[in-house]
Amino acid sequence: MAQCIFFAWFCDLQLHLGQNDQSLLRFAKTANVGWTSAGGMYVGHYFAWIVAGMMYAVQLQEYPDMTSVAPGYIAQLVGGGFGLTIIIIAGWSTANPVIYSAGLGLQHIFPSMHAWMSTIIVGVLATAAACFPALTNGIMEFLSLAGILLCPMGVFLFADHLVFPRVGLSSELSYNLTNDNEAKCTYNNWPAIWTWLIVEVFSLPVALLTPVSPYFTPVITLVFSFVSYLGLTKLWKSKGWIVYKKIGARSLLNSIMEEEEEEGGGGKP
Repeated sequence: MAQCIFFAWFCDLQLHLGQNDQSLLRFAKTANVGWTSAGGMYVGHYFAWIVAGMMYAVQLQEYPDMTSVAPGYIAQLVGGGFGLTIIIIAGWSTANPVIYSAGLGLQHIFPSMHAWMSTIIVGVLATAAACFPALTNGIMEFLSLAGILLCPMGVFLFADHLVFPRVGLSSELSYNLTNDNEAKCTYNNWPAIWTWLIVEVFSLPVALLTPVSPYFTPVITLVFSFVSYLGLTKLWKSKGWIVYKKIGARSLLNSIMEEEEEEGGGGKP
């Protein structure tokens, strides 16, 4: 039961704590928009997994020897053509934010490319890859490893925005690692980099080389990332290895948006 719970919660960890949702919600006009992500995850990772278990039970009752978990086949078995249509639409709608964020990443690599073009390219490639069962059958294992790799990013965002201002550290540390006469975002956030490396060196072997299920590993990764990032940032500050000005989160957000508008981005996707 514990493995089922952790699997349902952490199998898409790279989306919710790995900066995927945050990449989209940065354009929100109010923080309350974050409840849409929380609500979607609750329904998608609670009710959906219960229903999926019931559908799999129907398959085992009809065909006891068929233990394969193929979503399309199970949906068609239980709901016919309507069930198959639902599973196709569900897969497409679930992939929308992932395709969009991946398109933004591609656009960052090729700045001259329009956002709609980069999104279409990523969508076509993802659709083509989905036609090969050898790739899709291992998607859950891939997602679990992706969650271990990316969840420290979510920890950094959480600590940076909610914890650092309360313990005498600056929010938006990478943005403020600069002197008055230097451009913004020209320094690396070494506490975050070292935390990420240390955590992954510890977490990945636990997930890959021990009997512990990979879906339990993020519990260790999240706690270790937070403690390490906070401790290393304080160490860097106490040693004088980083120098920055403390700026309020709201005024800093406004300055970022103003810079984006000046560059022609308008602060919108």
